[in-house]
Amino acid sequence: MIGSKPLVDPSMNPGKTWWLPSAFGLTIILVGLATMLSIHIKADDIWWHLSTGQYILDNFSLPDSNMYSHTAPDHHWLPHEWASEVVFYLVYQGLGFKGLVALGVLLNTLACALVFRLTLRYSNAPYLSIAITLLAALMMLGNFSLRPYLFGNLFFIIALHALEEPAAGGKLRPVLVFLLFSGWANFHGSFILGLALIMLYMSAQVAIQLRAKRRSFAVLRALGLDLLVAIIASTVTPHHIYGLIFPFTYLQAAFTGQMTYLTNISEWQSAGFDTPLGRMITFYALFCFFAIAGSATSPAPVHVGLLVAFTFFSFTTIRNIPLLGIAATPALARHLPKALGRVGNLLGAISPLAKPARRLHESLLTQDRRSMGILLPGLLTLFALLVFSLPSTWPMSYARLTGKHKLADLSPSFYPAGLIQHLKDRGTSNHVFQYFNWGGAFIYGLYPIQRVFIDQRNDCYPISVFLDYFAVHELRRDWRGVLDRWSIDMVAYPPNEALSKQLREEPGWTLEYEDDQAVLFVRKKEPLNQS
Repeated sequence: MIGSKPLVDPSMNPGKTWWLPSAFGLTIILVGLATMLSIHIKADDIWWHLSTGQYILDNFSLPDSNMYSHTAPDHHWLPHEWASEVVFYLVYQGLGFKGLVALGVLLNTLACALVFRLTLRYSNAPYLSIAITLLAALMMLGNFSLRPYLFGNLFFIIALHALEEPAAGGKLRPVLVFLLFSGWANFHGSFILGLALIMLYMSAQVAIQLRAKRRSFAVLRALGLDLLVAIIASTVTPHHIYGLIFPFTYLQAAFTGQMTYLTNISEWQSAGFDTPLGRMITFYALFCFFAIAGSATSPAPVHVGLLVAFTFFSFTTIRNIPLLGIAATPALARHLPKALGRVGNLLGAISPLAKPARRLHESLLTQDRRSMGILLPGLLTLFALLVFSLPSTWPMSYARLTGKHKLADLSPSFYPAGLIQHLKDRGTSNHVFQYFNWGGAFIYGLYPIQRVFIDQRNDCYPISVFLDYFAVHELRRDWRGVLDRWSIDMVAYPPNEALSKQLREEPGWTLEYEDDQAVLFVRKKEPLNQS
């Protein structure tokens, strides 16, 4: 429907045809092909997740302390994403790095498919829903990486679907909500955003009932039951109540500034208004608000709340930008078709192309109604099976199409392969000060021979370790004292960093290894006194 006049008679019920392409299928194939061949998935943090998954399966237990580190080995560690790590490791062991890529593409494509379905519910305009979904996908793909948040995005859109339909599931709804949140709490810490979603919908329902002349609390009671079941389900983890509390304490510390090291980690930084990411968020949010204003329709309070809340969260921390694309979908899908319809009615009075465009649109809608929607997803599945299963020497293989031959190729700057091999051959355990981004790679490639100074597991280190790391990284006044205090024997760093250039001039250090990606400096031993 565009504007107020239906383009296709709702009473029409044409027979379904399997070979006709549909708007849903077109969305699936666009997202799938883009993420397979064009917008390559990254592997920045996958390394320590793989090591943790292996540890869990080898020991049938979760680690509870920072065993990978020589700076904080006794610091408590609560691996709240353990299920994601087990899945990643099993896929990698069974299917190799291409299996991990396929998993990432599948999770992202499923999330976009659910965004399309949610969009279509409000827009009733399949081909416009493609555009809205691709906008959401653009927000989601800004941080397309093999990380547990891929599971979190999928759970988030499922929860949004459920909350948009408070009666969905009928008598089985509590069971379905329990399964959703018990799975979510074991795969990714963003389950707390799911709890926040329920509370937002409850707040909006309270506001509606306060303004209503005749009040009905059926929806509010249903949402209250959802919240109760979700809270109970979120404790069904190996960590029990601590698994529920942990993400809340983490966010509290982040927002109160207690964990000041977060400002030095890119994904926790503010997007800002004057950065490319900040401008993207601003334009997207303004586009949504312009659609609301142009539709001349009062927005649902909860949809405005979702848009405002997640716009704020995206500006606050970059890692929340993918969720904005999902959370803004209901508002954009509900109002954009009506806004464009008003514009179309205006142009129709002055443009000779209006009638042919309308006929084309009607034809596309009729085709979409007749389609079973399986042709393009089926073709994408067959193509993916072919691409990921062929040997790397074949022209249609993933390696030949993308130039990616191993897992390290997905994010080569995060895995210094030559340096890690050199340290493996070296075989001795030393106190190393390594580049922050290489922490996960060192864990995967060198543990237990070598333990790290620091890595991307932000909750596994006291703030003092982060302060010491950045004191050396930025060559602050006491950087030499920090290396001495931690008895650092080796420094592994990119060759163009300021620390590497400084160590080339330091008399107490010698260069042992160098390639285009990494250098390794070893502390010179003091000569023995001759008596």
